[in-house]
Amino acid sequence: MKKVKHSKFKNTGMLFELLTRQITSDIISERDSIATNLLKKYFNKNSELLKEYGLYKTLSTESYSSDSKATMLIEAVLKARKKIDHKKLREEKYRLIEEITKNFDTNSFFQTKVQNYKLLASIYKIFEYNELDNPGEITRAKVTIIENMTNEKKDYLNESIPSISNEPKEIRLLSYKILVEKFNSKYEELSTEQKSLLREYISNVSNTNNLNAFVKGEASRIKEILTTKSKNVKDKTLKIKLSEVIGLLDQYQTLKKVDEQHISALMRYYNLVNDL
Repeated sequence: MKKVKHSKFKNTGMLFELLTRQITSDIISERDSIATNLLKKYFNKNSELLKEYGLYKTLSTESYSSDSKATMLIEAVLKARKKIDHKKLREEKYRLIEEITKNFDTNSFFQTKVQNYKLLASIYKIFEYNELDNPGEITRAKVTIIENMTNEKKDYLNESIPSISNEPKEIRLLSYKILVEKFNSKYEELSTEQKSLLREYISNVSNTNNLNAFVKGEASRIKEILTTKSKNVKDKTLKIKLSEVIGLLDQYQTLKKVDEQHISALMRYYNLVNDL
């Protein structure tokens, strides 16, 4: 029995999503986006990658009221995939991955958290393997896809980001300006530090090294502030709680990957600093 393995490097749906996330990061940071050029080059109307991505999108976004209908769609998609030129598809993937490796830090690029990772991994498995390879694993992958189709969900593989990134630089900069203005309007009650943290988190969505360094630096700064302020606190109970909080901040120095929970915690630490 074959061991069914998932590969981020070969998962077309994941490659597309990681590229669009990189484009988002580049737009917000006002950088020219290499990812935009790669998306245009490898996901064009004549490419096999775009054809396969379309099948990923179908299985990711379609909704049905019953398992039987969802199963019928899976079978139809698998038949459609057989019509793809697999030799050309492999060549396109190889060249795309080669260019990603050349232009980005692959550790940071592929470590970006993908919200629908399990779903995309399941689609990859039923595309690359079949029941004869590993009946149990392929059945579990299909169940994951069916559950996604029969439950209310968001369209994770949407095309709104690429449509913006394909616009001229002036349009992208205007989009960024509008985004910042709306952000400031919606979150006007946030402190300057909190807004800065959120912007850093968004703009470094695919650059984990920069984000980790920023978060660790902020955690150290907050710890220093709280340590100084705690010296002037006379309430013993509050002093003990502050000491516990200060101890928790040390955990940030050993973080390998920052996620939403770490950002939320830092937001609360900022509030604590302001309250003190």
